[in-house]
Amino acid sequence: MFLNSKLTIVIPCYNEVDYIGKTLTSIYLQNGVKGIKVIVCDNNSTDGTIEQITKYQQSFKNKLDIRIGKGGFVAEARNNGAKLVKTPYVLFLDSDSVLTDKNQLLHSFRLITKYDLDLVTCKVKSISPSLRSKITFWVFNILNQLIKHKTPFAVGTFFMTKLKKFEEFGGFDETLKHSEDFCLSKKYDPNKFEIVDYYVGQDDRRFKKMGYVGMVKLIVKSFINRNNLEYFRKDVGYWK
Repeated sequence: MFLNSKLTIVIPCYNEVDYIGKTLTSIYLQNGVKGIKVIVCDNNSTDGTIEQITKYQQSFKNKLDIRIGKGGFVAEARNNGAKLVKTPYVLFLDSDSVLTDKNQLLHSFRLITKYDLDLVTCKVKSISPSLRSKITFWVFNILNQLIKHKTPFAVGTFFMTKLKKFEEFGGFDETLKHSEDFCLSKKYDPNKFEIVDYYVGQDDRRFKKMGYVGMVKLIVKSFINRNNLEYFRKDVGYWK
């Protein structure tokens, strides 16, 4: 089974020269992706990211159809990519997402189609040696499982959805400064949402930037303010 006629991958990107190659490589190593379109929506990177993407366009052209699209702030970049999608399903990945199992995309897609789901996500794990980041992600995964039947939360690291449903909800809210993935995913019917038993790897750079306590506070405050959009329009420094 090949996913190229069913699924398109969209990746927002800005100055990710140290990460985008790992993300594209993890897609390349997936089973069933021959010919799949990967749209990297770059926001005028200045650190060599474009050159990196171009290099992988050539290196991976036997399996991946990598395109460079118009970027913008994260929500805008994702929406710009979604406008170019022609397949019935779209997967949003962050530019530092690392797929950790070679069957992750195939099995996630089979799940979303077999049970006619509207949205699926994966668990998240740290790929850095930091024990604190590993524990923090572990706690997040537990909490996400606990709230999934009430408030779906598909993280931007892995956000697979029916394109029609995504468009019905108007895409990602471009007025938000953070947690745009949470604010969109909570609109979905909990009965049409699932967290698949695979992990997306991320390092601990955001923990280092905001602090572990700061990240935990952000997650808690986001849940408490889940019905207060004005909170998410405040810049908390997450994407800087």
